Amino acid sequence: MAAKKIGISRDLIIHPGETIADVLEERGITQSELASSAGVSPAYVSNVIAGKKGISANFARGLEYAIGVPKSFWLNLQANYEAELLEANELQTITEEERIVREDLKEIVKYFRERGMMPSRENKDDSILSLRKILQISNLVNLNEIIPGGAFRMSGNLSVNRNVLGAWIRLCQILENNQNVSTKFEVEHINELIGKIKNVMCQKNVDFQNHLKTVLGEYGIDFSVVKNFRGAPVQGYIFRRSDGVYQMVLTIRGAFADIFWFSLFHELGHIVNGDIGKSIKFIDDGSDVDKETAADLFARDRLLSPESYASFIQKGDFTFEAICSYARTQNVMPYIVIGRLQKEKYLDYHQYSNYKLRYKWGDCS
Repeated sequence: MAAKKIGISRDLIIHPGETIADVLEERGITQSELASSAGVSPAYVSNVIAGKKGISANFARGLEYAIGVPKSFWLNLQANYEAELLEANELQTITEEERIVREDLKEIVKYFRERGMMPSRENKDDSILSLRKILQISNLVNLNEIIPGGAFRMSGNLSVNRNVLGAWIRLCQILENNQNVSTKFEVEHINELIGKIKNVMCQKNVDFQNHLKTVLGEYGIDFSVVKNFRGAPVQGYIFRRSDGVYQMVLTIRGAFADIFWFSLFHELGHIVNGDIGKSIKFIDDGSDVDKETAADLFARDRLLSPESYASFIQKGDFTFEAICSYARTQNVMPYIVIGRLQKEKYLDYHQYSNYKLRYKWGDCS
């Protein structure tokens, strides 16, 4: 279903008084007669018909008695008028600064339009109102203020656009408000959780994205996938709620399966290592070298145990059959082993590339 156009011209907004005037003309009733039967003053009726006053609850009830049209009709008519007037007036609140921010969000606008969340045809100012509603923010200029203090400050990352990053974080926060998980995360259950995650990885012909979300939810992690945008070079977003549930959001870059699973285990490492404090939103921008190294080691060693991997490397047999055999002992897919061997230069990147799965992702909420 196409999204509704937001911008409304004031010239097209009809005051409820015009509807009353039409009814009076049709029935041959004077304003004075209506005032008497509805229990209001003639001046009040005149002001409503002239568009200077609105229909009050008492007048709506009086109209029901006087002309037989339910009071709910008149109250809804007044409410719709006020809503349309508010939207028309909103256009006047758009500043040049906000229009500049809108230019930075072109890729995000395209993303929303492809999903029917914004009208495909609307002018720039109307699109600003659409973005305000989707991102649940009163002014796009405020996106810059959403970024936690210190994010990217140490990395010197010149590819960061703070408006795009703020919009991406806002999407994560909106998902955060749609709480679907109530189980508290317990680090003591991490080995059990990892075993179940690997089972999901190895299953065939299943909707593993939603299955993974369910499994993580059972252990206190509310998991989602949010598209990454140019200007927001982040790997993930983690937030620990007051009830002990973690919200984890991953971006997907390149869609290679081995990279996705490593990224997931990497973010689990941040949780297990205690990198996310209470009520602190953790933006994984890769700038904290010590935390990133520790999370990488966690992911590496939980996907493939260090002892077994060292033994596998020592044997030096990197045929596909040997890779599959070793992967089965670790309850992972062969592409996990292939990706590791390529990264550590035991294999060239073109070797076994046809066995490296790519995922096609849908947004997870």
